[in-house]
Amino acid sequence: MQNSQDCSERQSNIVRLFLERSGLTSPHGSAEQVMTELVERAARGKRASSQGQRVQRFLAARNIVSVEFVHDAGYDGMIEPIRSTFSGGFRMLLNANASEVRARFTAAHEACHTFFYELAPEIKFHPHEKDDYEESLCNFGAAVLLIPAAPLRVRTKKLPICLDSLQQLAEEYAVSLPTMLLRLRSLGLWKCQLSLWHRSVNGEFVLDRFYGGRRIECKWHDASVLERVWKSNESAFETGFVYAESRGAKAYKPIAYHVQRSNQGVTVLWGSGIRPTVSTYPLLEVVHAA
Repeated sequence: MQNSQDCSERQSNIVRLFLERSGLTSPHGSAEQVMTELVERAARGKRASSQGQRVQRFLAARNIVSVEFVHDAGYDGMIEPIRSTFSGGFRMLLNANASEVRARFTAAHEACHTFFYELAPEIKFHPHEKDDYEESLCNFGAAVLLIPAAPLRVRTKKLPICLDSLQQLAEEYAVSLPTMLLRLRSLGLWKCQLSLWHRSVNGEFVLDRFYGGRRIECKWHDASVLERVWKSNESAFETGFVYAESRGAKAYKPIAYHVQRSNQGVTVLWGSGIRPTVSTYPLLEVVHAA
């Protein structure tokens, strides 16, 4: 799932039609705002008792008439129109080997593509290339569906900004850490980035995944804290520097951060307002967003 600010910098023909025909655009509106309104409209109704039920109701509202799980699929998910119009419905295929969290997010993501079939049929119902902006908006729409804004705003008022809180919120909403982080950012609740650092064979920590802004290949000025957390499995709240190299020059960025060991390496949350909780999670499991 990409940052919505990155998405808004781009435009494409299919997204232009999506905006123009939604009937929701305004001089100050954005594609993300339109997607939010469309998803929230489709999800309105009786309160769902679980994330799974919420997704199922959304699929029904978006004319997904069948869902099939495919073993050994080379993809997370896809939808196929049954006929040549939106009213003909859609068939959804999901990877049977994916985790429940990832499968749920993928189902929500794929269902968001139906908005483009509905509003830009002359493109979607014919052979066409994958549109990165459309994919980003479907990621965004999936997060809107799975993490409603109002209860999240209330919930975050009681929580400090740290990895423990992010883990707690991700578990409560049954989503991945990246999905939760990006939803918090999109609502302006947190101003943080989430990064996953892989420990290479030679012991160096290399940036593997980055969420919450434009990715820059950066390195730690002093990576000893990562090594210490890796070996001790204890979390750390500290300040420091990361830097990126360009044409032989190093650009340093001061950061305040919370770092914990994860199954994949070391996970770091950096940004403003970060502070610890009383208890900490001993080990983070990062499930990547689609």
